[in-house]
Amino acid sequence: VQCLLAQVKGAFGDLESALKLAEKAVALDAQSARCRFVLAEVVGTIAARASVFRQLGLAKRFKKEIDAAVALNPKNLEALDHLRLYYAMAPGIMGGDKSKARGIAEQMGRIDASRGYLAQADLARREKQTDQVEKLYQKAVGADPRSYRARMALANYYVGQKKLDLAAQQAREAGTLDAGRAEAYGLLAALCAEQKRYEEMEEVLVQAERQVPDNPAPHFRAGNALLGQGVELDRAERYFRKYLAQEPEAAGPLHAHAQWRLGLVLEKQGRKSEAVAALETAVRLKPDLEPAKKDLKRLGRS
Repeated sequence: VQCLLAQVKGAFGDLESALKLAEKAVALDAQSARCRFVLAEVVGTIAARASVFRQLGLAKRFKKEIDAAVALNPKNLEALDHLRLYYAMAPGIMGGDKSKARGIAEQMGRIDASRGYLAQADLARREKQTDQVEKLYQKAVGADPRSYRARMALANYYVGQKKLDLAAQQAREAGTLDAGRAEAYGLLAALCAEQKRYEEMEEVLVQAERQVPDNPAPHFRAGNALLGQGVELDRAERYFRKYLAQEPEAAGPLHAHAQWRLGLVLEKQGRKSEAVAALETAVRLKPDLEPAKKDLKRLGRS
């Protein structure tokens, strides 16, 4: 129970509570691979947001816990992937080792071919092996055509390459595989916005609301896409207000982020006082939201 609660708290950003709960879970059952993994995940998230002075100690603790999780369950793909990322991203002084990262990707592939190819694609991207990335994502889909994760990874790769029709094709396939997940709808809505297919965008959002009523993230993503282009601002405002009408899902954009983006929409509409109010709300909800603070200062408020 403590382990599950730690995951919930962590997903909603309450890292202090998540850490205490995860530590308690490990104290109660140090031989639980799941508990050790959850503790490692929480410590890793804290480390990513910590000052440079704290990161070394937190990195050592993360490595200790993720090593324990993998030792207790060598087939735990999530734990292996976290260890892979550690080796890929950490500097040498903190134990980073790209050859070990590649070895873990191969180990993952022996357990699940699709996940192994995804791990290899991520490493190729990080190491600027641009001629390999697309092939590896395609292999991940080929190894498991019913993998939502692989389809969305390939879709997002195509977005980065400006191959929007191919991205939409993969996102649609993902949505067919699992209609109860919001990510594919969000990407499709954003692609429609990018291509000015507004009626189709509305249809995607209606479908998302019907299939995933408790997660309005696709509306946020559509609003963000419209804001980025500076078009259809009335729609963008409606989408952000829709997002703000209910509590965000775990790991989704915070209300502070939606208020910030809404403030920028209102500014573009010439509604300065309303824009300032939205930005002030964003900063009140998340005092360390620096972009919103800068925009508020730019509009003459501190």
